[in-house]
Amino acid sequence: MAVIIPVSIIGSFFTILLNLPIDAWKTFIQPYASMLSIPMYYSISLMAVYCVFSITSSLCKFYDLDPVSTSVLAEMSFFILAIVPNVLTKKVTGLQPGTYLPIGNMGAQGLFTAILCAIFTVEVVRFFYKKNLIIKMPDGVPTAVGKSFSALLPGIVIIIVSFILKEILKLDINAILTWIFSPIGYFGHDTFLSAIIPVLLITIIWLFGVHGMVIATPILYPYWYANLNANTTAITHGNAPVHFMTEQFFQWFVWVGGAGATLSLAILLAFFSKAKFSKTMGAVTIIPAIFNINEPLIFGIPIIMNPYFAAPFVLAPTAMAAVTYLAMKLHMVAFTTVVAPWTLPGPIGAWMATGFDWRAIVLCIVNIVISMLIYWPFFKAYDRNQLKLEKADGE
Repeated sequence: MAVIIPVSIIGSFFTILLNLPIDAWKTFIQPYASMLSIPMYYSISLMAVYCVFSITSSLCKFYDLDPVSTSVLAEMSFFILAIVPNVLTKKVTGLQPGTYLPIGNMGAQGLFTAILCAIFTVEVVRFFYKKNLIIKMPDGVPTAVGKSFSALLPGIVIIIVSFILKEILKLDINAILTWIFSPIGYFGHDTFLSAIIPVLLITIIWLFGVHGMVIATPILYPYWYANLNANTTAITHGNAPVHFMTEQFFQWFVWVGGAGATLSLAILLAFFSKAKFSKTMGAVTIIPAIFNINEPLIFGIPIIMNPYFAAPFVLAPTAMAAVTYLAMKLHMVAFTTVVAPWTLPGPIGAWMATGFDWRAIVLCIVNIVISMLIYWPFFKAYDRNQLKLEKADGE
């Protein structure tokens, strides 16, 4: 799903362009607002369509299958299962008679179906290849043509199964998947637990060496991006954003420096260490941490399975999430409305993601200070131990 990040960011640039907090600019841009909102519709609003292709392609590379022909089959399966065409028989204002595809399920609302279609399609194609149940063209036939015919038999099965589920059995796969994951959907609401529980789960999993995004990406992102999509749509129509529980909420106010809010730890290591190893690690990791890259710190200290840093790794971002929740609940800071590039320094990314609200910069800095205070006693204990070990080695 990381493949779609550039698409989301590009679409968000147009959101920023339409919402610069300058009255003269707003007056100037207003006649072009409808035209400039089009890229937003073709970015976040079509997220599921892009995810089908990117997930299918990635899984095909893992299995050494043809990513192009398989991704096309997955897209077709997705459209059959998730999209119901609207047929317009009479001319309506601005619309000619014809068949139209509603984009509702093409965005974050259809992500669960997108993931399912991608995996289902690849596994069917893989089964046919493994059992050698494919049409093989003779030597001399262009490679692209040969791959197309190889995908024909599994493609027939994929399309027939999708058709039967949707048109014969009348199953709304998207609604079924949404219902199955509906308990998790609670964490897409603007509640205190929605801010706290994901942070606890992600950081605890990280401590055991498993990337925390294995939880967030397939399960929580659909809800977070649905909220962001609702905010973007509201702004496009001149309304106020309606949700603050988005992926950008965590990116810019909780994961400052990366998972565990480790920018604060990098600062402490770089400027307050006495042990040579601690100071060296701080010097090496602080620049990547400023740009939200903390793998050198997580695996270099290491933080994983480290009794010194396990508690602050969980507690610091949890406290930051609580403070951010209160700030946004009380409307002290604007809601996030755009996807800012994740490699920006925290305060700058927070400023952009909230539509250039200067209070977001203040909140981000306050959160960093809170994180430093939480990390401080654990950092001091770790640094003292490192200094003790270094003195023992010297002797």
